[in-house]
Amino acid sequence: MKHCGYQQTNLSPATRRWSQKAGAVLLATLALSLTGFTNVFSRSSSASNENLNISVHPTPVVEEMADWYDPFHLWPHAPRFTEQEQVSRLNKENILDDHLNRISSDFKVPKGLKERVSFWFDIYTKHGQFEHVIHHTLYPWVIYKVIDGRDIIATSKGPLWLRQKKIISLVVAEKRKIQKTLRRLSRKKRFKKLSPEERSLYKALAAIPGKRSSVFRTAANNIRSQLGQKDFFEAGLRRSSKYLYLMEQEFSKNGLPLELTRMPFVESSFNENAESKVGASGIWQIMPLTGRAYSIVTRFIDERNSPLKATEVAATVLKKYKRALKSWPLAVTAYNHGIGNIRKAIRAARSEDLAVIISRYHRGEFKFASSNFFSSFLAALHAEKYQDAVYKNIFKEPLLNFVEVRLGQKVRAKNLLKLTGLPKDKLFLYNRDLKDALKSNAFLPRGYRLHLPPQQADVLIEKIGKAISIHRTTISG
Repeated sequence: MKHCGYQQTNLSPATRRWSQKAGAVLLATLALSLTGFTNVFSRSSSASNENLNISVHPTPVVEEMADWYDPFHLWPHAPRFTEQEQVSRLNKENILDDHLNRISSDFKVPKGLKERVSFWFDIYTKHGQFEHVIHHTLYPWVIYKVIDGRDIIATSKGPLWLRQKKIISLVVAEKRKIQKTLRRLSRKKRFKKLSPEERSLYKALAAIPGKRSSVFRTAANNIRSQLGQKDFFEAGLRRSSKYLYLMEQEFSKNGLPLELTRMPFVESSFNENAESKVGASGIWQIMPLTGRAYSIVTRFIDERNSPLKATEVAATVLKKYKRALKSWPLAVTAYNHGIGNIRKAIRAARSEDLAVIISRYHRGEFKFASSNFFSSFLAALHAEKYQDAVYKNIFKEPLLNFVEVRLGQKVRAKNLLKLTGLPKDKLFLYNRDLKDALKSNAFLPRGYRLHLPPQQADVLIEKIGKAISIHRTTISG
């Protein structure tokens, strides 16, 4: 039903009552204003009467309104939304503004990075693994086109890799088309008569400062496509629940913000088997050189692949970088880019503000991945903290419950299988750093920290208790 030019919507009874009372308050406020005006007029007309006594009585409706109407939360009986109701009303802007105050002040989204963070938030929450977002490399939030390959995956014949290759061919062709159009725009002096493709790109780049010919030429040389990560992020949410509680304990022990434990969402989506082309490994993607420096990598044992042991190293590195750089944006970026390279970028940009560094310094190794690492971390952090508003029905894997056993003497890896009665894959599940040791039946050195299910730990203690010392990890929840 239409009334006064507005479409009436189906309101809940509580909302309808609230709206009716709000209207009543407006009328009552107007009545009070008129009453006040009348009183002032009466006072001025009877100024000669020294015993003038004026009493103003609010109307009953105002007294009723005072019981519930509370736009500034000053009165106790105003309608309140539960947190679940608030969550259901959140949009992307609310989340990136941390509307429910779930994130500490160190990791609020800074104004200078908001557009960049918004881009990555969409990558993690909106676009799936078969969607390619074609965008400006230097200004990622400038998006030219999204190639959605889901129909190709669903309807095309052949193996998955062949269907994915078909999507990539479409992306490459579209990037070339965009580049050609941008170069054509860079040669134009007037922009009144443009084709639809030219007009679309012209509008997309309208907010980028600089001479138009230079803006279009730079854009033509900086076209990139980003694969959606929503599916991978959801998988990370499922896996992360095995470790996050224990990771937070480790960071808390080191006096570090708990938000930093969400960095593996960017590094690996909590994929325990993650390995990069340059040799980084594990959920924290620690490089071999760093692993050797912290004595967690030997010939047969690689503790970079143990999520919890790697967390100890990550905490140490981040604490060291924060102490040196005095800034979490710089320290987090240094984790990805290296502290020496960050110092070089600071000197070149003549600034310690990450947003300024990104705008002034885009060379050497400080290019797309490094310049976007902190922004992608903030996006991942906000997506994880507001997962109840973004993702639906995420099954969480149970917390890893284990006992840590410190070996008092060296033991061959395969002997542990006999002593504990664990199958090889179960022992590996708790000790992902033993992959090569189990293959080669290498000795585990004295002092090695073995993680075992509580029951098997008790068996091992009973059999060789004199040769090991025990440290039990307490789990709650």
